[in-house]
Amino acid sequence: MVEKYVVILGAGRGSHMESRDPNHSKVAYPILGKPLINYVIDACKAIKPKEIYTVVGYGGKHTEECVKDHSKVVWQKEILGTGHALKQVKELADKEGDVIVVGGDTPLLTSATLNKVYHKHHKNGNVLTICTSVLENPTGYGRILRERGSYRLLEIREDKDCNEEEAEINEVNAGIYIINNKLLQEYLPKLSTNNAKHEYYLSELVKLFREQGLPVEAYVLEDAQDIFCVSDRTQLAYAAKVIRKRVNKQLMLSGVSIEDPDTAYISPEAVVGRDTVIMPNTTLLGKCKVGEGCYIGPNTTLIDVKVGNDAHVKLCYLEKMTVKDGEHVGPYFTNRK
Repeated sequence: MVEKYVVILGAGRGSHMESRDPNHSKVAYPILGKPLINYVIDACKAIKPKEIYTVVGYGGKHTEECVKDHSKVVWQKEILGTGHALKQVKELADKEGDVIVVGGDTPLLTSATLNKVYHKHHKNGNVLTICTSVLENPTGYGRILRERGSYRLLEIREDKDCNEEEAEINEVNAGIYIINNKLLQEYLPKLSTNNAKHEYYLSELVKLFREQGLPVEAYVLEDAQDIFCVSDRTQLAYAAKVIRKRVNKQLMLSGVSIEDPDTAYISPEAVVGRDTVIMPNTTLLGKCKVGEGCYIGPNTTLIDVKVGNDAHVKLCYLEKMTVKDGEHVGPYFTNRK
């Protein structure tokens, strides 16, 4: 079996978040009480890599706190591009297998997508597989250059390096790579800074490998949402809405009634039993555990609360407490200090 290793790139500045703290980590911003980079980690953990490495830089202390229990932490002291970030992962130098590279600011990425790409990578005998997507507005993304007629993948042109014609291309680099690690280590020192930003781009590997006749392929993602990148707070809110819908749908399909899914904010780490009814304007954050046959809400917030079976909790704000089987709590009760 080929070993696989994951590298999550989480060193970006995140200046568009417009925080009063210039050192606040972008990937540490919460969605339903959980740092957005941890959604990426969860997707990666599900494909069972031998090791996960998270590259941190700006706001690195925040990011480290979020990921240290789930990933090894690697520091990128100077932010000199994605290729430079991979150079910092020294532990990979002598590993055999594949390296999967993903962005830490893509919380909508799913393990199903990663598995599909990984399967195709090995089925087709590639040394490098990149993910691409077709976007209506490709601004900010690297463009995929293909040979006219044959549609053969040639290279990736970063946004700031595109000429006018290339800027019109709407097939873009999704920022997900699967790379044979032996070749990755051989070619990382060959990356150049001959570009507008004078950075080391991992995307240059496409051209370098092609020039050597190595098998490189682009996998076009079926759903562009998988690569949705959070750069500002409007995008953070959009990602939160998508994740909230996913969580609520999964709960309803497992036997939970949610009267108004648009007003139910439930952490993906929460556990809710069958035949429980979630009333409007209810929030369950952290590791809440709600039993079967309960009524929770309306207008209720629970954080790290355990609720037994057949309990009723309404018009409450509760943190880190236990509600017993059959117990009724509320209305108008809080244990907030």
